[in-house]
Amino acid sequence: MDHHVLTALPGGQRLPLMAPATPDPGQVAGAVAGYLALREFRARLYRCLTARSDALFELTDAILCADHAVTSLVQLSLVPEFRRGHGALYDALAAGDIDEEALAALLTGTLPQLIDGPEALAWVSGHDTIDYDLLEQALAQVPAAQAAQVREACAQWTRLRFAIDATPYPRPDAECSPGRGHVHHDACRCDSTRKTIPGWEYQFVAALGHLRTAWAALVDVERTTPATRTRQTARQVKNLLRRLQAAGNGGAGAPLVIMDAGYSAAALTAALAGQDVHLLIRLASGSVFYADPVTWPGKNGRPGKHGTRVACHKADDPDQANPEPDESLTLPGTPLYGTVRADAWHQVHPLIHGDRGWFAGWDGDLPVLPGTVLRVQVDHLPDGRKPHKTMWLWHAGPAPLSCDELWRAYLARFDEEHAFKFVKSTLGLTAAKVRTPAQADRWVRLVMAAFAQLLLARPLAADLRRPWETRPPAGRPLSPGHGSAVSAVPLRNTTGTVLRTVPDAPGSCGQAEHHACSCWAWAVTTGVNTDGPCWLTVAGFMAAHASLH
Repeated sequence: MDHHVLTALPGGQRLPLMAPATPDPGQVAGAVAGYLALREFRARLYRCLTARSDALFELTDAILCADHAVTSLVQLSLVPEFRRGHGALYDALAAGDIDEEALAALLTGTLPQLIDGPEALAWVSGHDTIDYDLLEQALAQVPAAQAAQVREACAQWTRLRFAIDATPYPRPDAECSPGRGHVHHDACRCDSTRKTIPGWEYQFVAALGHLRTAWAALVDVERTTPATRTRQTARQVKNLLRRLQAAGNGGAGAPLVIMDAGYSAAALTAALAGQDVHLLIRLASGSVFYADPVTWPGKNGRPGKHGTRVACHKADDPDQANPEPDESLTLPGTPLYGTVRADAWHQVHPLIHGDRGWFAGWDGDLPVLPGTVLRVQVDHLPDGRKPHKTMWLWHAGPAPLSCDELWRAYLARFDEEHAFKFVKSTLGLTAAKVRTPAQADRWVRLVMAAFAQLLLARPLAADLRRPWETRPPAGRPLSPGHGSAVSAVPLRNTTGTVLRTVPDAPGSCGQAEHHACSCWAWAVTTGVNTDGPCWLTVAGFMAAHASLH
């Protein structure tokens, strides 16, 4: 029998059993490509570990392959992927070293284009109705400056989007640890009103997708220091732009960077003036902006500095009337928010004071920072509650963007909040009770590397759920929680010689690794069980390859 095998049953009977059907070559090629991409990422990750490399690498594997949420650092020494004692675990964080620039360049060059999975790409293709060839033909006769602005406005579905936000690393009991400060945290240990806790704070840059999911690719991180928030944020944005350009991941338009109301819109706009980047920052209620002054030939008196006033007032404040907006958008019957109304005032600038904040001691005349103020109003929140305030946004960049792109992009910022929740509760971002901030820096970057591998392994894992768990609707992306549960198989397959071997290291066998990858991809696409000891080594791969082919 060429296509049958005989299965022995009790009583000596034998029944023919059909072998798995020949897999689709496209599926096999996709699985092999995803597996090799994960392999290449892990090899480059290993080269970013410049001291205690093996221990740090195995610690990352232990984070990924632990069969429980990471709540204790020392418990990771019991995970089989960490082949050393608990002393080596602490020594890796204390004496190890990570090339932070190389790691950030690796994450920035690999992850942003992967954040949109097949479901998001299908959703984007259904909404992107622009004929770009026809657009280029129409712009051929338009002045270059105006054509560039049109291209920026039409890059809504191809533009890279990033969010910047900070999250606390609580260390309330580490009284001897240096560098601690009072950081924002809901579990306040003081009088329950200030919402702060002693510890460190880390500011992350995360790539966001176009479809609302719990995935966000963490590509950069810095530990914050007091009174340097604006300078540090501007540095992270400039580093992001430099790394994107070096990796060739600039996208079709300038990237969009999104921030919450804790960041100064005027200061960041001034600090990033001249950079090819869009800023979208939430404004605090009470912020005031002004249009350009109205003037005409022959007008007497001193030229005005400010024109019509635009105030970010509350929706129920009748005394704060604003002029008619320059652009309005109404979207009736959205699934989560009901009717959405967005109004925009273009070419307005904030009122800047030269004796405080970022502009204190400014050399020369204070700058005029033109941008757009956006007001977004919705009927209800996703849980049915009425919004307690109006959302005001500030946009500044090389060209104006549509209201539809801006309000949707800001909502994508909350994907980073979901990522924070996952890396803290499951991967143990704040579980390591280390003494020095340098040790915490290494631990945070190892968790980022582990989360990045989950994103890379997402296409290789199926959504496996227990019998009592609710099945998601068809077409819904795999969540990080289920991804971490089912991705242990492909990740464990790569913790052995297949991916642990550096390409240039003595003893590597490229031919064996190629056959192993092909065999494993064939097994995944045909539903063969790969959760077994024979799949953990190259020898096991080769044995399965011989039996299946």
